[in-house]
Amino acid sequence: MLDIVHVAAGCLVFKDGRLLLGRRVDDSHGDGEYSCGGGHVEHGENIASAVRREIEEEWGIKIDLPQFLCVVNLPDYDGLHYVSFGFKANWVSGEPRPETAGEFADSQWYALDALPSPLFKPVPFYLESFRTGRPYFEVP
Repeated sequence: MLDIVHVAAGCLVFKDGRLLLGRRVDDSHGDGEYSCGGGHVEHGENIASAVRREIEEEWGIKIDLPQFLCVVNLPDYDGLHYVSFGFKANWVSGEPRPETAGEFADSQWYALDALPSPLFKPVPFYLESFRTGRPYFEVP
């Protein structure tokens, strides 16, 4: 097994103060967990551009310019090492619809005080950063 660090980025997308989350499906990492959109950063790709690409691919919506929140180091998430960049952005247009045969079974806008459970592992750290401004998390 190769020792690879996976680079990912996720984005908290807001519309009228509500957060877009979807339930991840069987064939994806974090099956049954609720997550914001995001994914792997491709070789040579700008991280904020990766966030916009992933949101558009996964949800079919447009967002404004993603704003950096934090970095989360997850050295052992189900046997994989991830470094995840958290962002926030506002919805601009489109109705969220998970891509066919994608990572999400459904999507919904949630009030921040009524989020579903369980959340995909990086999401609580993105939310804490959003609330507190903390820019870095080291997860044991």
